[in-house]
Amino acid sequence: MKISVLSIGDELLRGSTTNTNLARIGQELGAVAIFPVMEMAVKDTQADILDAMYVLFARSDVIISTGGLGPTSDDVTKSTVAEYFGLKLKENAKIADRIKSFWSARRLGCMPDSVLNQALVPEGAEILENKTGTAPGLIVRKKGSKKKVIMLPGPPHEMYPMLMESVLPYLESISKDRLYTEIIYLAGIGESSVEEKAAPIASSVPGLSIAYCASLESVKLFLSGKNRDVVMGKMDEIRDVLKEFLLSPGVQTIAEEIFFLLGKRKNKLSIAESCTGGMIAAAITDIPGASEVFSGSAVVYSNEWKMKILGVKAKTLEQYGAVSSQCAKEMVEGACRKFDSDAGIAVTGIAGPGGGSKEKPTGLVFIATRYADQTLMEQYNFPGVRDMVRRRAVSSALNQLRRQIISVQD
Repeated sequence: MKISVLSIGDELLRGSTTNTNLARIGQELGAVAIFPVMEMAVKDTQADILDAMYVLFARSDVIISTGGLGPTSDDVTKSTVAEYFGLKLKENAKIADRIKSFWSARRLGCMPDSVLNQALVPEGAEILENKTGTAPGLIVRKKGSKKKVIMLPGPPHEMYPMLMESVLPYLESISKDRLYTEIIYLAGIGESSVEEKAAPIASSVPGLSIAYCASLESVKLFLSGKNRDVVMGKMDEIRDVLKEFLLSPGVQTIAEEIFFLLGKRKNKLSIAESCTGGMIAAAITDIPGASEVFSGSAVVYSNEWKMKILGVKAKTLEQYGAVSSQCAKEMVEGACRKFDSDAGIAVTGIAGPGGGSKEKPTGLVFIATRYADQTLMEQYNFPGVRDMVRRRAVSSALNQLRRQIISVQD
């Protein structure tokens, strides 16, 4: 079974909206070893959607589309798909009643007649319930044809639940070649290095498929095959050669790993940030239940407040400057004292685009971490624009603390 993804919406092409739906669909399909073969983004016009369907169906059996199912005049996905398959649109009474109840319950005033356009369904379509909105999802195909279009709404909070609850089970049920997939997450190692260590293990058995998905903070590795025991056995070998970079089971980010490691040890964490401006604290507090391990943080840009809040010495700032390993050390130790924590992170650097010099160029960042009464300082020189420097500093700081924690025996 070959699948393509069709993203519909002028806003996607203009760049005013990020196509997060494509990322989520790719991630979740990959998790069950169904990898899309092609993706297209098109405008909300019948001609563009039809052209895209002809192109995608030349490469695939199933198209998952997002967008264009709403009540306005530019929502033409249903009518276009119906035309492609030669089907008529008919109002579904149950959907119409649900839309009316949904509208009435939210006291949105008089409902425009156009809203009921969402109740129009191509004849013979399978309806996918939308629990968070009004436009249902649809699975459409012409009788006797193997080609299918799975239509999902564009808003991510509507699309994602339908993908997980309806679409993935449906695809797994019709897939002839069922695959078993194992996924691991790794941190502190690049994608090419992961491939160098893992690919020879996977290639030793015919029929195994290995894939990688890299981000700034981690590498996701997929291993797929028809034989579950073989996949599990080979993944155990991969885990063994990459064990120092391996995140804990059930953990997908370094921030989650920090939360897990400190929670298991009943430790507390504090953070002091300069150039990252609170991004590390945000990564931790994005995790539900973060208060179990997170004591507090201080975002201190000026030297005055580095001294007042964290106790950084004036002499240190005069002799070495705010961007220095000495300052980072005093920042993390001051944060641990201030917030009475067992673990700490401090970051100070030059994110750019200005502020750099020959001695201290843009991208220079000092990170100090503290655990088990030991402080570790590291110097980094990150390439890229301001946002990339800051994001790399966040992932490096979290990973530095992760390495420090796991180096201490329980």
